[in-house]
Amino acid sequence: MNLNIQCPINTLSYGYVSSFFIKELLKKDYDLRHIPIGHPDPDENIAPCIKDAISRWDFFHDAPCLKIWHQHDLHSFTGKGKSIGFPIFELEEFNPVEKHSLAYPDFLFTCSEWGRNVICKNDHSRWKTTHVVPLGYDNGVFKPVSLPPEDTTVFGNFGKFEIRKGHDVLIKAFNKAFEKEDNVKLIMMPHNFFLNQEETNHWLKMYYQSKLGDKIEFVNRVKTQQMAYNIMSNIHCGVFPARAEGWNLEALELLAIGRHLIITNCTGHTEFCNSSNSKLIEMESGTESAFDGKFFHGQGSWRSITENEIDQMVEHMREVHKLHQNGLLKINQTGIDSVQKFTWPSVTNILDKKIREVTGA
Repeated sequence: MNLNIQCPINTLSYGYVSSFFIKELLKKDYDLRHIPIGHPDPDENIAPCIKDAISRWDFFHDAPCLKIWHQHDLHSFTGKGKSIGFPIFELEEFNPVEKHSLAYPDFLFTCSEWGRNVICKNDHSRWKTTHVVPLGYDNGVFKPVSLPPEDTTVFGNFGKFEIRKGHDVLIKAFNKAFEKEDNVKLIMMPHNFFLNQEETNHWLKMYYQSKLGDKIEFVNRVKTQQMAYNIMSNIHCGVFPARAEGWNLEALELLAIGRHLIITNCTGHTEFCNSSNSKLIEMESGTESAFDGKFFHGQGSWRSITENEIDQMVEHMREVHKLHQNGLLKINQTGIDSVQKFTWPSVTNILDKKIREVTGA
């Protein structure tokens, strides 16, 4: 099947997703033409698998086009075939520019049932033309591994410094949950390309100058998935107090390797997080304006995190620590089992089915 695919190829979120979808589609009967968004800079481990597909500069005039990109820029497609937009978004409201852009594609794909409901709530005419295609994880890298044997209970958070991701409340919960004599540690991988040094220092001081600052370790962004896996393998439990998420790949990867998860029960990651495989933070405090003065300026809303949600996080962290200290914390087998359907080959099968379904191929 001929297919034009417009997308970035890099190690950021959209680029990573696009790289794996291209890699897996090439294993099927697709003849792809890649129309790049930005300069291609693939993960070094994926590059050999997709280099031929992303190095061509022509396109199919009559083939459908899949565009994996932001919701504000889905009004231009390559070729004259059916157009499919695939945005990843975090908020439940779209601004006028986004609504205008989202009206252009013939069909929309989104990675969660939550996302589909958001699209269709904003445009009731979209129920029949919007389909769920979940994202995946690399099961060739993120394989189950035993919990670290050391006595220290190690928590981890992976994701760029943002108010949206709850980094302002994570440090409050960690300091509230434990005292200096407690044998705990928090590993953070929060590098954010879009922050200047002053903004980054503000976040670092918030953590380092807190009561348990000497129990916090920051690690630099890594270049490969294998390097990320090596770091994730050294924690017992991930903590993700996000106010809003489009997907939350790192949480999925932690479940895949058998780590415990403390996470908010809202938005995109509800597609794979539930009360069986995660310790959920129930979002009982309503919503608030999505404002952080940097990336979000009040165009919509996200979930509020008050002392209620912080206290839930505190109790979950204390429970994990107690279990580990008593030798009772085991690998999260339920988490491992629950995410097998989200490997890249599995979710690409869904993508393939939906592309053929909407294009009549």
